Order: sequence, then structure tokens, then C-alpha cells
Amino acid sequence: MNLRLGIYEVFSRIVPGGLYIVAVAHFLSILGIVDLDPEIVNNLSLAASIGLVVVAYILGGAFDVFSLAFFRLFKKPGFSNRILAEFKTDHAHRWRIDFNDGDLPILFAYIRTKNLELAGELDRHNAVSIMLRNVSLGLLLMAVNGLIQFLIYRNPISVFISSSMLALSLLMIRESIKFRGFFYKGVYETILAYRVDLETAIKPVRPAVRRSKTEKINE
Repeated sequence: MNLRLGIYEVFSRIVPGGLYIVAVAHFLSILGIVDLDPEIVNNLSLAASIGLVVVAYILGGAFDVFSLAFFRLFKKPGFSNRILAEFKTDHAHRWRIDFNDGDLPILFAYIRTKNLELAGELDRHNAVSIMLRNVSLGLLLMAVNGLIQFLIYRNPISVFISSSMLALSLLMIRESIKFRGFFYKGVYETILAYRVDLETAIKPVRPAVRRSKTEKINE
């Protein structure tokens, strides 16, 4: 069996899934159900490590629907339409662009048919955006864990940790929105690049002067 993990699976599923595992384990530790021992992680066998990767992948996919809902709380309505409107405005002096933001999946599919490697590079921004919004949700869960820990044990350090996790969560969700914008703009720029005719857009100021063989030898 040939198992291949692409950049999408690693960034959008496994990495955030690992954070979800830590958040769940921390929650169970606060309740006294499990005992978090760093030595257990250091002594994991290969089979156990692979098992954790599989669990991380499953959790990353399962929690993604919640991270998307969390993402939409911060992404302003019409975000993709504004990105396209700015793109059209920037190039209005040269091009008339008729597609709308709802055509993005078709445009991206077109890029795939032209250059699969380039499509993968563009999709990296989307994968990073998904990863960051899941990391943001995971950090929010860690912040909630810190608050629960304070309520149970009255440890003031837990409040500081919880506040730090919350601040990082908000920072990650902002970065997620930024990378989603990079993805949108990258698709639009690539589609426009396919339309550009360099023979007519870039012309020499003066024709090249051919040198004789004698001149080349004398140089």
C-alpha cells in the first residue's frame, strides 16, 4: 500500500489534530482521569507514534467543522468579494475581469489542469489557513482548560496561561484570514497571468543589432 501524505494533510489535519490531542489530554489530566507523564511520550514505540498520527488526522478532520464555524465569527461578510474587488480595481486600467468570487473553485480547477505543481503551491496558502484556524480553536480549548484549572485548584498561574492562550488564539485566527486572502489573490493573479501575452506586453525599445563574426572574434 502506497501511503502518501501531502502538504494539505500535514498542515490542515495532522498538525492541528496533534494540538487537539494535547488539549483533550490536558483536560483529562485536570479532571484527574489521566496522568500526563513526559516520559511516556519519549518512550513511544513506532507503532504507537503512527497510531497518534492517525488519531491526530482523524481529530483534525472531525474538529474542522467547528474551526470553520469559529473562523466565520471573525471573517467579515463579503471577504472574498472584497479581495476580488480590490484585484479588479488594481488591474482595471488594463483588463476587464468578468468572473465573480463564486467562480473561484472553477478557476482553481483550471489552474490544476494547466500546472498541477503550481496549483499545489497555491493550495499551500489554503492549507496553512485551515491549519491556523484549527490551531486557533485548539488554543481556545487550552484557554478554557486553564480557566477550569483555576476554578478547581485556584492557581493564579492558570489565569495567566489561559489569557496567553486566548491572545495567541486570536492572533492565529487573524493570520488564518490573511492566508485565505493570499490564496484567493494567488488564484486570481495566476488566471490573469495565463491571459497575458508577453509578445505584445513586453517590447524592445530598439531592435537588437546583430554583430558580425569578425566583431565577435575581436572582442
